[in-house]
Amino acid sequence: MVTERAPVWRDPLLELEEHPPTWGEPHPTFFYPDPLGFWAEVRRWSVELLRIIEPSWGRIEALSVTALIHTGDDADRVARAIVACWPRMVLFLDDASFAASGLDFPRDVHHITDPHRPGQAFEGFWGHGPDGITVGKAPQHPTTHKLYRADEMLAFLRSAPAPKD
Repeated sequence: MVTERAPVWRDPLLELEEHPPTWGEPHPTFFYPDPLGFWAEVRRWSVELLRIIEPSWGRIEALSVTALIHTGDDADRVARAIVACWPRMVLFLDDASFAASGLDFPRDVHHITDPHRPGQAFEGFWGHGPDGITVGKAPQHPTTHKLYRADEMLAFLRSAPAPKD
């Protein structure tokens, strides 16, 4: 998963410690308190997406192979991660991170509706990028989970095509 902005996390009673990257298990900070609901959505989305490839996988297996990359001002970060990690699926969480990636491929567009504003819809898409990896852009960022219906987002996630081998 790729986002342009780093998640905001603040809790006056609990200080977040820096930890080195992990391999084969969820990062310790993946389970810290989540007042915005961002990480809860990332975990839920990870499981749904990885079940496309490995239907028997649960949360632990899915999270052990999930990474979240913050692109910030570094447009090359996604390209370096794709070369280094060989992902089979990449989901961009916002328009800015997808635009910065420079990826271009045919897309199947999907829309989800805003439950609070009639007629407002948000666009996401799926397709196949370099080397047959599944690439998508979410219709909404996980922090905006109150601005979409969970069943519509679930349908979007489950519509991801399997990677081409």
